Amino acid sequence: MFEFYDMYLFSKVVEHNGITGAARALGVAPSRISRRTRALETSLNAQLIQRSTRHFKVTDLGKKFNEHCVKMIAEAQSAYDKVEEAQAKPSGLVRIYCQTMLAQFVIGPLIPLFMIENPGVRISIETIEKSVTISDNFDLIIRICFIPCDDSSMVIRPLGIFQSALVASPRLFENVGRPNSLEELKQLPTIDYCVTEGQHSWPLIGPNNEEIKFHHDPALIVDDYVVMRQAALLGTGIAPLPLALCLEDIRLGTLEVVLPQFSAPVAELQAVFPSRRGLLPTVRSVIDFLGAHCVGDLEHNQIVQHSGHGRHGATRFWASRQPINDIVGLPDARSQRSQTSGH
Repeated sequence: MFEFYDMYLFSKVVEHNGITGAARALGVAPSRISRRTRALETSLNAQLIQRSTRHFKVTDLGKKFNEHCVKMIAEAQSAYDKVEEAQAKPSGLVRIYCQTMLAQFVIGPLIPLFMIENPGVRISIETIEKSVTISDNFDLIIRICFIPCDDSSMVIRPLGIFQSALVASPRLFENVGRPNSLEELKQLPTIDYCVTEGQHSWPLIGPNNEEIKFHHDPALIVDDYVVMRQAALLGTGIAPLPLALCLEDIRLGTLEVVLPQFSAPVAELQAVFPSRRGLLPTVRSVIDFLGAHCVGDLEHNQIVQHSGHGRHGATRFWASRQPINDIVGLPDARSQRSQTSGH
């Protein structure tokens, strides 16, 4: 059987005009190279090198043999280069699951940009609202959840911090007064996302950083944030919407923040995958691209953790250090209305 490493060592001996030069170049003991070269000659039953204490010469047969060794080394290097090239240029199919709203407004705009840079990659995105895991034949799950979000069985890559707000159309308040408290809010129609079980409730943070569960009976229940936004714009009710979905509406005045003194805990956009070890380079490239290009509403240094302020002593949640109107970039809505009425 051929010893390819011996052939490699022999080629280096020829290249560096002797065992000592090859040993110095490779960082290998001369005795080892000498031993492996003799073993190669024995296996071939041929003399490749003429040796003496003062003389080194490659035999004619050794020169011909070395020509093939050089070609073999070049082909081996080419094989390694092909593998590195395949890893450097992502290719193949990546299966992603995420919610419809994330696909439309957060991930969707970025995936075409990734594919322009990586034409060898194919992307499959599934947005059917259901409970899924990586074991459901997905390479990657993109989700948004309140933090902390414990899932020790998965590896989580944070992609951005997002803030929600209670919003409504000014036209809603043409017929009913604007609420000044949670008790008044209970008297108004609300819009909410579908829940699989239990009562509808919104997690809120009060003015004193206390945890509040606002229970309500929605006038409209829907499992699509886009529909929720459309309904809110038409004055159907008050809805909790991510700022990523309604920020421009707020700045245009077609939606306004309701009870800005009560904020929602922040949520984190996450890429979820089973393990860093063995992660396909193409999947890793998608994760790295999203991590570099996803822009959240807040930076990590703009949020703070609260603990033990709710009904349960062990409760933990993260909230923005800034009032919601500061995040939106507008002065307090109530101050605006007071100034308007004063004129």
